[in-house]
Parts: sequence; structure tokens; C-alpha cells
Amino acid sequence: MSPPPTARRSPSRSPARAAPLVVSTGALNAAQDWQILADLLAPHFTTYAIDRRGRGASGDKSEHAIQREADDIAAVLDLAGPDAILLGHSYGGLVTLAHALHQPPAAFILYEPPIPLGGPVGGDALAPFEEAVQAGDLDQTLTLGLRNFLKFPDEAIEEFRQTPFWAIRASMPPTWAREMRAMDSFGDDLTRFAALKIPTLLVIGELSPRWLADVSRRLHQALPDARLVEIPGEAHDTFLTGPHALADAITAFADGLPD
Repeated sequence: MSPPPTARRSPSRSPARAAPLVVSTGALNAAQDWQILADLLAPHFTTYAIDRRGRGASGDKSEHAIQREADDIAAVLDLAGPDAILLGHSYGGLVTLAHALHQPPAAFILYEPPIPLGGPVGGDALAPFEEAVQAGDLDQTLTLGLRNFLKFPDEAIEEFRQTPFWAIRASMPPTWAREMRAMDSFGDDLTRFAALKIPTLLVIGELSPRWLADVSRRLHQALPDARLVEIPGEAHDTFLTGPHALADAITAFADGLPD
């Protein structure tokens, strides 16, 4: 039996004003990383940030599949209610797309889901990455992942290394290899999403890796009811580095949804 997901709930001070928000976090994030954004959204939303498998307070098993994580999302959506907005960040965006194909949410928000449109994202880089994981060199593991998977330039990696977020992120890469394998097998066919006729917001950062932004732009063309927002001066982790801007984008999107 699969371990149940754990979701951190941040209550709204006026829950009747907008739908609940369920967050599927990225490969190097846990629910607690979304607390600042949840606090900013609290006047309007009840936020449920999921600790995906193998992170935070959630359990784990060696078997891994995107569909199992999509089932976890379904469990949290049942808790949040049928009018919940589903937000997927990075790898969590792939999970939300997999879920939506079987059970579309009321609306959803995607922040740079890494669909492998240009071929495998992990590919040959997975072997040295897994060797670093086995050696317990998590600093090197994070460096290799940022360079080879997310395509961060070395100067951006060094800037990131100087921030307090580096040590937190360096503790999470052991789950990244299996997620990269799942990502590479996700496929590049965007036509399968044409049936998702639900309100969708695609968010990209002005400074994000170009390939991630390009994926969102192409997904914008494939989804029938999607709008695209670029946040100036931000990159892939706007929920940490520019939470006010992301909160504004989420709130504006929700305000425009039909009653």
C-alpha cells in the first residue's frame, strides 16, 4: 500500500472569498518552503502544500511513478474540496498534468513544468548524478543536478551556493534521480492536453532557464483555456525569491475565474 501524502494546511482568514489552493511541490522543495507564499495568500485562500513522497513529513517507497503521485494529489483534492485550484511547480507540474488527464481540477496553475520536449532531460547525466548520491556527496549531487538537469549556468549555481537555500536543497537530491527517470518517460506529446478545457495559468520567470520557459510557451499554445504570465526579475523559485509577485499573479487569476 502506498504511503499517504502529507499536506501542510495554511488556513484562510476569509475562506468564502476564493477556492482552496492545493500545491504540488517541485523536486527540491517541501511543503514548508511554501509557507511564506501561503501566508501572503491567507486573506484569500486556504493553501494545502503537499509534502510529496520522500520529503518532509511524507513516507516513501522504492517504487516510484508519476501516476502514484497523481493519486496522492487526488487524495488531497478530496480533502480540499471540488472547487480547489491545483498548482504544480516544476516536477510537481508534471504530476498535476498527469492527474488532470484523468480528473481535471476546477482550475490549475503551472509553474514551468519540465516536459522533455527537447529529448531526455536526465539521459546520460543520470549516471554521474547517481554515483554522487551513492557516495553521499550531496553538495556535488545538487551541483550536477542544477547544471545538467535544469541547465543552470555555473555563475548562477555559484550565486545560489551563497544563499541560505543551498544547504536545504542539498539535502533533497536523493529522490531526484527517480523523478528524472519518470520525467524522461513522460513524453513530449502536447496534443494530449488539448482536452483540458479548464482555466489554466502558466507562470514563468524572466530569468528562468530558457528551455523551461519555452516549454511553458508551447504548452500555452496547446491548452485551450490558458493564459501566460512572466514575472520580471525572477527565476524558477519565485515562491521563495519573489513571493509577493507570485501571490499577486495567483490572486488575479482566481479573481478572473467564473463563479
